Formats: sequence, structure tokens, C-alpha cells
Amino acid sequence: MNPAFIEPMLASPMPTNLEIVPNRFVVNEKYDGHRLIVRVGGGGIQNDLFMTGSPVRAWSRDGLSRVLPRHIIDSLAQFPVCVLDGELLVPGKRSYGVTELSNAANLKFVAFDIVEMLGQTTCDVAYTHRRAFLEEIFNHPTIHGLQGIGLAWSKPVENFEEIREACKEVWDRDGEGLILKDKGSLYYPGKRPKNVWIKIKQLKSAVLTITGYEYGLLGPYAKVKLVDEDGNGIAVKVRNTELRNKITANPNSFLGRKLRIEYQERTPDSSYRHPRWDRLEDE
Repeated sequence: MNPAFIEPMLASPMPTNLEIVPNRFVVNEKYDGHRLIVRVGGGGIQNDLFMTGSPVRAWSRDGLSRVLPRHIIDSLAQFPVCVLDGELLVPGKRSYGVTELSNAANLKFVAFDIVEMLGQTTCDVAYTHRRAFLEEIFNHPTIHGLQGIGLAWSKPVENFEEIREACKEVWDRDGEGLILKDKGSLYYPGKRPKNVWIKIKQLKSAVLTITGYEYGLLGPYAKVKLVDEDGNGIAVKVRNTELRNKITANPNSFLGRKLRIEYQERTPDSSYRHPRWDRLEDE
């Protein structure tokens, strides 16, 4: 693993028993793009806090090097030495639009966290302090208004009603969802701590027919093959060990049964984005 790369922190699913208490949480928009870790620094001209001409490097969430378009590099090069966590996206489009060459000029990097500042880690300070660092950077005259970059909005929420209102605001303009963040939380690289960052996504459902199985890390029945009424085929992971054991004991008994899945949306080629096992319709 490249030592310059920092694994991004991950969000956990919304629990059923989460308690929303005053002054604990904020919400960020969950963008539908490509997660990036961006490192800015070294080799530039230092001028007070800010450094111009700094090289910019970017990685995917898996640590693969990513090439950014020139307009984003030029803007990020005006930043202080830092490591940013954010999303590369095309405003108004889905994540698959990020790799379409026709969208290159419209790509934007939106930062929602900072994990290093001036060579020092910020992972060990609370989210509210990291957010203050970001706001100071983005409000600086050197940075404000630069092309191809942005700061994710952050809004405090005191109860479930305010969370629902924030969700509606995002979903009404066809956004993906929200990330609920504990204001006092630290940043845990590569971890998915429970109830610290919580993802809230709008899910749709569909009923498909089980037609077979796919081999996976958990064995020959790790995934079920499915087909919808239009002949579109997908595969989803079997939900848990109990179900895998039942399928392993009698795989033929599951063939032809109807499975309800949850998914995010249908893509232009009729694929199901982020499908997952919900429940068997006959149980």
C-alpha cells in the first residue's frame, strides 16, 4: 500500500434503534460519485498558510491512483498542504457519469472531511474541529470561487423529523441520500465504526426469480442468480449464514422461488445498482 494513501473511513447502515439526541448529529449529503482521497502538498511556494504550485495526488477508496482533470488539479494546487476526503462527481448525474469522457469538463471534487493539515494528522480531533478547518480553507480568498471544487454542506439535526426533512430535500432533487455524523466523532481510517457515520439512502424494491448460484468467498452458494420479468439477470449475496446453510442442504428447493431485493436505482442499461437480498416472498 502506498504510504501517502490514507484509507477512507466508512459509514455504517442506519440502525433500527438509533437515538437522536440534541446537539449530537449533523447531516452531509451523500453524493453519487467516486470516493477519493486527495493529497495536496510538497514542492510548492509557501505563502503564510497557503502554498501555490503544490502537486496533487488522488486515490480511489481502494488505494488505486486516480488522474484528475486539469481544472481540478489547478484549483486544488492552491490549497494548503493537506489530505482531503471527498467525492468526484458530475453535478446532476450518477456515478457512472464520472468516467464518461464527455463529462470531463464538468467534473467536480467535493470535500467533506480533512484527515491531515500542514503535515499533521487531524484524525484524532472531533468532526466539528475538522469541519472548521475545511470551512476556513474554502472561505479563504485564495480558494473561494475556484473552478471544479466545493465543500459539502453540513447541517445540524436535533430529531428524526429534521432528518426526514433533509432527506426529502435531497431526494426531491434526485440526490442519493445523507450521511448522519456524530459531531464529536474522530476519523478512523479504513474502519466502519458503528453509529459514527451512518448512511441513509432511498431504496427501491423488486421481485425476481432465483435461477441458480454463483461461487464466492463463502462457498459455492454465496450468491444467488436472479432474473426479472424482462429477462435482466443479476446476482446478489445470500443474506446470512443460516440461509446459506439451508441452500447448501437443498439447493434445488430454492430454484424458481421469488426473492425481493432492495436496490438504489435502475441504470440506463436496465441494471440494478447496489442490489441486496431483502426477503423471500413466500416466507
